[in-house]
Amino acid sequence: MSWDVLGHLGLLALWAACGLLPWCVLLVARRGRGALTALPFAIAGGVAGGLLVVAFAKDVAGLAISLVVAMTVGAAVCVGVAVTRRAAV
Repeated sequence: MSWDVLGHLGLLALWAACGLLPWCVLLVARRGRGALTALPFAIAGGVAGGLLVVAFAKDVAGLAISLVVAMTVGAAVCVGVAVTRRAAV
């Protein structure tokens, strides 16, 4: 396995972890009720947000911005899922 592939997998894992942090806050805030449905969306949103920034900025500042965007997109997805679940009940 090439080192480049491992580096890319590490970045994907880092963006997924950044998308996972807001989900952890949602999990604690809702005491575990209904937070499991937001988990795959938060991880996918974090990875997508990170990939969008890195597609345009390929330096260290782009990496830092991509981590912030990944966390922000993960938080927005978690809020969206929580609002739609609350509206459905």
